[in-house]
Amino acid sequence: MYICYVDESGTPEIPGNTSHFVLCGISIPIWHWHAADRDISAILKHYGLHNKEFHTAWILRNYLEQNKIPDFAKLSRMDRFLAVQRERNKYLLQLQKAAKQNCIGK
Repeated sequence: MYICYVDESGTPEIPGNTSHFVLCGISIPIWHWHAADRDISAILKHYGLHNKEFHTAWILRNYLEQNKIPDFAKLSRMDRFLAVQRERNKYLLQLQKAAKQNCIGK
C-alpha cells in the first residue's frame, strides 16, 4: 500500500491571480512512511518549526533583506533573525518617512 499526498499551487481560473497552476503529488510506500515522517519532523524541530505548516516556497523565495546583509550565511540563526529584523525596520521607517513627505508635499 502507498500513501499519496496531493497539493496544488496557484489558481486554475483563467484569468487567475497567478501565472501558473500546478498540481503535484508524492507517493510513499506505507512501510517507509513513519521513517520519512520522523525525519521531516526532526528537521523541522531543528529549525524551530515543529508543529508548524511548512511551505517549499519559503526555501525558494528570494528574501531581499538577506541579500543586503554582509556574510548572511555565516551568521548564527539568532544573528540572522536580528539582522533581518533591523533591515525590515529600516525599510519600514523609510516608507513612513516617504509617506509623511508625500502628505506634506500635497
